[in-house]
Amino acid sequence: MTTTRKIGIAIAAIVALFIGGTLYYFMPRAVMVHVTGTDVKRMDQTDATGQEKTRDVRFLYATEVESNEARVFRNEDNGWYFKFNSGDIAAEAAKLAKNDVQETALIRYYGLRIPVFDSYPNVLALKEVEPDYVYVPWVNMIILVLLLIAFLWAGVKVRRIFRRAKDKVTGRSAAS
Repeated sequence: MTTTRKIGIAIAAIVALFIGGTLYYFMPRAVMVHVTGTDVKRMDQTDATGQEKTRDVRFLYATEVESNEARVFRNEDNGWYFKFNSGDIAAEAAKLAKNDVQETALIRYYGLRIPVFDSYPNVLALKEVEPDYVYVPWVNMIILVLLLIAFLWAGVKVRRIFRRAKDKVTGRSAAS
């Protein structure tokens, strides 16, 4: 295997890891939980100009149904996902948390919990479901299949471009 081929494979692997990590962070996921509480915290943030900005962030506390693990979610509006109902989600979460009987809820969210950066996954939707409810992420599956097809197509095109360039440099004809 030539050095240029190894470099090409390394670059392709780095690009694939970057795209895969980005997809993992931004693709919505879902978890079945029991909502245990809500909270609003004041968060200080410095913008690009160096000015301090303060904002209130809603948080939702829950316990996973299967693993009984405690989870914390951020509940903020997000234009990219057309989510403008964080107040409604907070009210629904508060209602579920105050019930004496622990109701099962499905939380759709994106993001990761990264303690070092004080980052929490953001809730996209909250709905009360039956304990035996099964969530199937149809939209995610369709998007991932379409992306796979697009990447395979792009890979074939890039490979043909490099093959033609190599043939031009070595003086071979495209027909051979």
